[in-house]
Amino acid sequence: MGEIVLALVGKELKFCESTSESTSGARTEVRISRNKKTKLPTKNLVYQSGVFIDDFLEMRKFSTEAQKICSQLNLEEIWKIMAQELEKNGNQNVDIGDIADLLDLKNSPHLIAALYLHINENPMFFSLNKNNLVIHSHETVEATEAKQRKAKRECRDEVELADAITNKSIPANLTDHQLQLLDHLKNFVVLGESYTRSAKAIDLIKNITAGSQGDLQKTGFKILETAGLFNLDIPYELETLKIHTVFPEEIAKEAKRMAFPDQDWEDLTDLPTYTIDDESTLDKDDAFSLDENGNRIWIHIAAASTVIAKDSIFDLEAKYRKSSVYLPEITIPMLPKEISENIASLNPNKKRLCLSLVLDLDEKSNIVKSNFVKTFINTDQSFTYESADLIFDNTKHKLHKIFSKLQKFTKSHSTDREIRGAQIFNKPDAMIKIGEEGKISVSMSSPNSPSQKLISELMIVYNVKMAEFFSTNRIPALYRYQPESQILPPKEKSDLLNWYRASKHMRPAKISIDSDVHSGLGVDLYCQSTSPIRRFSDLCLQRQAIEYIESNTHSYENEELSNIGFESEIRVKEIRRYESKRKKYWLLKYLSQEFLVAQSSTPLSATVLENQPERTAVIELTEYPIRGRCLLPQKYKPGSLCELKLNGVDLWDQTVQFSLV
Repeated sequence: MGEIVLALVGKELKFCESTSESTSGARTEVRISRNKKTKLPTKNLVYQSGVFIDDFLEMRKFSTEAQKICSQLNLEEIWKIMAQELEKNGNQNVDIGDIADLLDLKNSPHLIAALYLHINENPMFFSLNKNNLVIHSHETVEATEAKQRKAKRECRDEVELADAITNKSIPANLTDHQLQLLDHLKNFVVLGESYTRSAKAIDLIKNITAGSQGDLQKTGFKILETAGLFNLDIPYELETLKIHTVFPEEIAKEAKRMAFPDQDWEDLTDLPTYTIDDESTLDKDDAFSLDENGNRIWIHIAAASTVIAKDSIFDLEAKYRKSSVYLPEITIPMLPKEISENIASLNPNKKRLCLSLVLDLDEKSNIVKSNFVKTFINTDQSFTYESADLIFDNTKHKLHKIFSKLQKFTKSHSTDREIRGAQIFNKPDAMIKIGEEGKISVSMSSPNSPSQKLISELMIVYNVKMAEFFSTNRIPALYRYQPESQILPPKEKSDLLNWYRASKHMRPAKISIDSDVHSGLGVDLYCQSTSPIRRFSDLCLQRQAIEYIESNTHSYENEELSNIGFESEIRVKEIRRYESKRKKYWLLKYLSQEFLVAQSSTPLSATVLENQPERTAVIELTEYPIRGRCLLPQKYKPGSLCELKLNGVDLWDQTVQFSLV
């Protein structure tokens, strides 16, 4: 035999059967269902009815009767009477029996239990506080009523917003709550469940989709896109990655006041000097020269570290950003444009500071002597890769001999690296431009561009010599190394297949204050120092080198450099992954426009990378750097070409569907 009690089980007030009490009286065993018992703190017993039962069914009957009475209760009039006493004596504690006596109902255990249930479920006028009943003041009741009105209003707002989104008829005059809900939904679509208010967004999604499950983040995107409230063309994830598109006001103002630094460096402004970059490049950080005799090459790197003092506001901002960000739709510089595109940039007909590498060559284009020199230069002419390529083929061009001599040197250096194990792949890259009204144009860089190979090799030479400079003089530095890879598969005719297979075997390059070989480049020592305008670690290494040249000291010790390298490596990888993601997005959108929207029947050529039995084949388009999967017969072997039809593009998942023509 046990007593019917009302007890707090978790946060729920439930009918239970009290069966026994511990010797200390601190805990009580209760039956919460026919076959389930538990022990509760005795203080959790809110009401002991005095009604004892032999069968659990009797408790269910008691509960049903109490619930029936509870549903009929309205305590507002009782509260008004008792609130007068509260105003007189200020005592908030009330007795449940006093409330029962004021009701025009028969006082019974069922009524008392019903009162507790009602107050627990509707704490407008009274509430339970540590098993004590408390009456609320007029101010508290008014505040609660206002809160309930707000909740009802917001609930109505949510229903109306869900209907508006479903019907694609978003009103112009949304309420503040509706605007907040849309913000929650947009943030959830961008951030996923890491968004702190994701529950609000998920509730709205389920209201709109009648309880949809699955990928709710993608569902939220589809909802917003259909309603015209979300456009994947906008790089929302910049905010997620904490990449700021504008500089703080103080930095922006200071950048406008900056003047060109006056330094007593070697004057090379009479030496013909040239830059070669992409057509869109505005932050030019490298240039080159060749003397009249053709046996001395100069590789010039913009001395951004002289413009940017260590620990200055610009340096600290660059340290935070770590790298410039290059997206098809926007470029976000590491340094303000007044610096990156003006004072530090090697623009034509402008006197600029550089840390230059001078290379003396023998008749066979071997380096016999090298040295780093602080210089002034004046760029005579800037070329695009396309315009520079024409010079190599035009024997009558006034710069043909200079470019050819440089090409002979870089080819020789590249061949030496390849002999030492360098992995050189002729893989084209996509150049994407977003024009007015979102028009996308795509062009592929030539994998055999003479000018691109020239500049790439000059930068490798510069970085190798910088690493040797640091190592020889025992200057703390950040080296980039790549451990020896596993045995690479034999090369095939297809460069796409070679790259695909090699990338699976090659170990990732890493940054360390300890020097080691870079197997992928085929060099003993290597560091990155040729992009001080664009990468913070390069800026630091250049600062380290210039200070040693000037005063035989250095700006950074190993520990500080190690921290810079560690932080930079993580951050730059994040940025590069996002750059690749945005590039792929625009490529897929371009393919969708050109082939799906335009209903083009033109097939797409692809190279087979893998084709295993009972699996879809891995392919890569030959004209665009897009990989995907497609069901192919087994006769299509890795390296072979096939023609595909584009069937679909999912811009959210960045996936593409093909079928064999």
